[in-house]
Amino acid sequence: MRKVKSTIFSLLFVLCITSSYAQQQSLYTNYLLNNYAYNAGVVGSQPFTQANIYYRNQWTGFEGAPKTYMLSLQGPLKKLKNSGLGGMILSDNTGLLSTTTGYLTFAYHVKVNKKTKLGLGVSAGAKQYRVKLYDVKAYDQGDEYLTGNILNGTSFDANAGLYLHGEKLFFGLSTMTMLNNKINWKAPNGKLTPHFYGVLGYNYKFKKDFAVQPSVLVKLNQPVPFQMEYSLKLTYKELVWLGASYRERDAMAGMLGVTLMKKLNIAYAYDFSMSSIQKYNNGSHEISLSYSFIKKKPINSADEEEFKVIDNSMKQSIKNKKTTSENKTNEPVEKKTEGNTPDVKQENKSENPK
Repeated sequence: MRKVKSTIFSLLFVLCITSSYAQQQSLYTNYLLNNYAYNAGVVGSQPFTQANIYYRNQWTGFEGAPKTYMLSLQGPLKKLKNSGLGGMILSDNTGLLSTTTGYLTFAYHVKVNKKTKLGLGVSAGAKQYRVKLYDVKAYDQGDEYLTGNILNGTSFDANAGLYLHGEKLFFGLSTMTMLNNKINWKAPNGKLTPHFYGVLGYNYKFKKDFAVQPSVLVKLNQPVPFQMEYSLKLTYKELVWLGASYRERDAMAGMLGVTLMKKLNIAYAYDFSMSSIQKYNNGSHEISLSYSFIKKKPINSADEEEFKVIDNSMKQSIKNKKTTSENKTNEPVEKKTEGNTPDVKQENKSENPK
């Protein structure tokens, strides 16, 4: 009977872990710095390649609290017009459970009008789950499901998204873990739960040096309640920015960042918990680095030819001015030589007795 109880406990343990994780994807407060994390349609939407490094320490002071690491690289394809390619690696660690995920993403962008494009993207990848059995305090050490040091589970995964973007307005719809695939455990299988996201934002410039960006992120995944997150970001001279965020039934956050050389963006966010878990943690910390591989715009052949014409014209103009100046300088010398005639006449007058 004791063995039966321990087996039931182990099964519930695994099922609870897989179920709770399926209800939550990695959390990002500064999600606008790397929209790719939530939407495959973002890949290739900018004319340059971008690399992102991300770290989040959630609920500090709470034992076994989630920690997230993320590395991504995405940008346009030179040989395939209007297309983008990206890759992402995620690592989540929560208590006894750690998850490693890898994605490869392709996106295609369709021009809606002169200033707006629609990106359609799809990601394919896999998730690997690991439960640290060596930290499990089992009632029955002989339980067949808790033998060994690590309990592994894997699952194929896929995401999809669309992203409408222009100079000011951006809008996206996406789904993560959309296939609802099974997780292949040694114990009975769990399932991934599809997540749905929607984002809407607007960039507005005022007083020349300032820009403000309000945005809203919508999250939905059954059976977790519908959740909205509101953010506001203020930027000065595209150099320094401050922001604030409110996540329903969860937390408020403050954000700040700096952009160096228009390429490197360093950002920090602090979340203050507003739920019942507030008593047991000291808030959440998030750090992100983003580097954009922006190159100087090359001069095309037409511009280069026009530059040569202008350059030659300037050189010819300078040459003409120099020639004119030299001619004017020589003229007085010649006149001065001719001006000796009065002296000659004077001498002739003195020689003439008349």
